[in-house]
Amino acid sequence: MAKKSKKILARFEHPQLSNASKTLLANIRFASVDEKVKTIVVTSSEQNEGKTIVSTNLANAIATASKKVLIVETDMRRRSLGKLLDIHPTSGLYAALSGSASLNDAILPTHIPNLYFLDAEPNIPSPADILSTKRFASLVDKLRDSFDYVIFDTPPVSLFVDAAILSSLVDGTLLVIRQNQTKRSLVAKCAQQLRVADARILGTVMTFCTDDESSYYYAYYTQDGKRVNKEDFEPSAMPSDLNNPVSWEKEGHTSPRRASSSRPAAQQPRTGMPDGQAVAPGAGNPYAPNAFKAMTPGGKAPRHKNRTRS
Repeated sequence: MAKKSKKILARFEHPQLSNASKTLLANIRFASVDEKVKTIVVTSSEQNEGKTIVSTNLANAIATASKKVLIVETDMRRRSLGKLLDIHPTSGLYAALSGSASLNDAILPTHIPNLYFLDAEPNIPSPADILSTKRFASLVDKLRDSFDYVIFDTPPVSLFVDAAILSSLVDGTLLVIRQNQTKRSLVAKCAQQLRVADARILGTVMTFCTDDESSYYYAYYTQDGKRVNKEDFEPSAMPSDLNNPVSWEKEGHTSPRRASSSRPAAQQPRTGMPDGQAVAPGAGNPYAPNAFKAMTPGGKAPRHKNRTRS
């Protein structure tokens, strides 16, 4: 295997992160009992909550499960997927939509088997207008038919309308929340904005979680059951910019650990707390500190069929 491929694969081999990603994938499959969830938006309430790391590691979990998955760069103002995956296409989303390049030429395989990447060109004008076109909606349907899963990494909900627009076109949306930083009031506002757009919120993914007992298990055992020294897996402080893969690697940081509850019961964000209070582990949540309960039941059917488009 080439050195570059080994370097890319090493980014996804942290045992806690790998296990959390597989758990997240399992929970998405639980939401697909009645009708498959194949197209997924991953967004966050604000910047630097780790949504891109969630997107890429979820895609890796899908790929290692022998499913064909495409990850699409739709955070057009702050592109980072190409750098993280170490792939720099000459054409991308805008070229495919405008017809200057074929979709097959714009989609490239990554260093990870079964994982494909569709980038967005830099300096695309009016991203929200592009996402609102019939041509883009048709592209989403075409990608859904071509892959087992399609993941769209979008800008934060509170900053741009892009995530809400795209959420109305896909089967489900994941909202990433940073523990002890994201305000409850902001989570509630973002969730409401997604609901107004008729998004199906599959659940939330909490990042930067504090250690619990499961962390100590992984500190002593690798995924194949081999015992290792605890200090070899002792997590260091998180980088200042989690979505910057260069600083993430150079500073020697581990990636955020996150999990999502598989239970279908609804849990609305609690807005009775002061606006200044961040989401804390276990607050209004019976699960472990590094789990977060789904905010809405997965009862609404995906809208990839019979959508009304303007």
